[in-house]
Amino acid sequence: MLSRSAIMNYLEVVNERLKQKGLHGELCLFGGAVMCLVFHSREVTKDIDAVFAPTSEMYTIIKNIADEYNLEPDWLNPAVKGYVSRNHDVRLFKRMSNLAIYAATAEYMFAMKCLAARGFESKDREDIQFLARYLGIRTMNEALAVLEKFYPQNRMPPRSQYVLEELFGNGL
Repeated sequence: MLSRSAIMNYLEVVNERLKQKGLHGELCLFGGAVMCLVFHSREVTKDIDAVFAPTSEMYTIIKNIADEYNLEPDWLNPAVKGYVSRNHDVRLFKRMSNLAIYAATAEYMFAMKCLAARGFESKDREDIQFLARYLGIRTMNEALAVLEKFYPQNRMPPRSQYVLEELFGNGL
């Protein structure tokens, strides 16, 4: 598990490696890293969900950091790209000398978490509840309105519908 301070320390290392190579990079955070760093709603996350550029150079840096610091190979995990919306909404979180770090907004995180809505072993339900309170979302219609800003309704899997019904009721 990665704490807030560990996340920031490893991102500083990424920045330093980019600097050593004379490169500038961009990284956009999603998932648990945003919940930890931006919203302070939890202390740790399993990995850092992010998309980044320049892709091949960043993959090399990420692998080297994993080896050097004995981290899981997917400590910085780009698998989230399957959930990234064409209508994504991110803001600059921190600018380092060679790395610009962006983070998903609260509405976008809410939509992504609703779309993913994994089982009880994940923190998705807790994150959805936190973000709903943060955004003032109290009804199914309000939840769906936010979700539909980023994703077409036909993309929502049945498990997402069930989680939303459980959390907000099924009145449409």
